[in-house]
Amino acid sequence: MPRRHPKKPPKDLDLSRNLRILADLESPLDPTTLFCQSGPVELEVGTGKGMFLTSVTSASPDRNFLGIEVSAGYARMAASRLASSNTANGVVLHGDAMDLVRHSLPNASLSGVHVYFPDPWWKARHRKRRILNPEFLEHAGRIMQSGSQLHIWTDVEEYFHEATSVVDDTSLFDQQSDESPGGPETTYRTHFERRTRLAGAPVWRAVFGRNETPPQKSRLIAKRLG
Repeated sequence: MPRRHPKKPPKDLDLSRNLRILADLESPLDPTTLFCQSGPVELEVGTGKGMFLTSVTSASPDRNFLGIEVSAGYARMAASRLASSNTANGVVLHGDAMDLVRHSLPNASLSGVHVYFPDPWWKARHRKRRILNPEFLEHAGRIMQSGSQLHIWTDVEEYFHEATSVVDDTSLFDQQSDESPGGPETTYRTHFERRTRLAGAPVWRAVFGRNETPPQKSRLIAKRLG
């Protein structure tokens, strides 16, 4: 289902604290400099309407959460939700997630990565656009601190198994568990999850822990060099 056109935030709402443009930032980027408070930084890939960022920043005020969203309209919408709540520990970047992990974020700079309901790119010729690909997951392992967690949720079973297989291939992560299906409506992490579950469709979830393997020891790198 295509995305609906996002609502525009009020013109008088100040988004300067909660919205940044990736292309305007220096690289490499120290993500802690984007926030007005110190603390560990976690990344959400594809913020959408900002439901997860809004709820998690409120629930974990001592942690900072960075979102990356390729759609300018949705990036502004997510940032406006944060700004309306006067949120200090949430920032949305408008830009491409691959550019962020490939060029901007330094090693071991994140304490968690969340990927919820990424675009499955159904057509065969578009599969290469899937964000949960070997290069992204290898960079995720590079930028994540040892002991941090990678959360993957999708309603596409085939994509779930493909992605978790690639995660295993990196040798940088250990699967910790399949995440719980969630409780009442207030525990929904994203609008897409709420819509999917209300329709009675299954959601595939997994959480991986970043292990001690150095990024350069990834099995994917060994395969390319071999």
